[in-house]
Amino acid sequence: MSTTAAEVTVSAAAATAVATKCHMFKIEGFKRIKTMYGNGRSIDSCGFEAAGRTWRIQFFPDGNRAENAGFVSLVLKLDDHDEDAAAAAGNDDVLVEFRFSLVCHPDKPASRAYTKTCTTTFNKKARKALGCCQFIRRDELERSDYLRDDCLAVRCDIAVLNNPVDVKEQAAQAHDLERLGVVCDCKDDACKSHHVRVALSFREALVKLFLGCFHL
Repeated sequence: MSTTAAEVTVSAAAATAVATKCHMFKIEGFKRIKTMYGNGRSIDSCGFEAAGRTWRIQFFPDGNRAENAGFVSLVLKLDDHDEDAAAAAGNDDVLVEFRFSLVCHPDKPASRAYTKTCTTTFNKKARKALGCCQFIRRDELERSDYLRDDCLAVRCDIAVLNNPVDVKEQAAQAHDLERLGVVCDCKDDACKSHHVRVALSFREALVKLFLGCFHL
């Protein structure tokens, strides 16, 4: 079946972030904290806001559950206490992409990066906390360059995603037609310039969106 350029229509679905946030949780006096907070006990960060919701980082020095003993667990918790604020923020379900990282000391970068990313849906009634139950073995952390002078820092990058995904109609571009095996029947240079310009701006927008989620 042959198709002409005039017969091609395009729609695009894009997962966009409605809000991003970076929060650093500093742990000072790790030796004492690990003694005070045994398996299943966490020390929580102050609340921070993203997309009208309140979040906290939970740091478990000896794992959040019995099967995770000996590991450091990092958990992101949806912590909306203000019901009116939560209702004003929208749907109870919140689709979130978040990344936990151990922060390197500037004068001595670590030989191995500890970074883990999760994408999940939070719900204030059913699923309020999720994270990395076995983020790093505690004895490995204690030998690493991330722990210095009995202190370490955890970075959390969070992007609250638009849910449902935005779907928009777009004009068919030259690269779209090429993928479909359809020859563009444009004759004038202005039209060709339009194809190139829009294609480039779309790519630039995707790059900016990705980098913007983590403020890179």
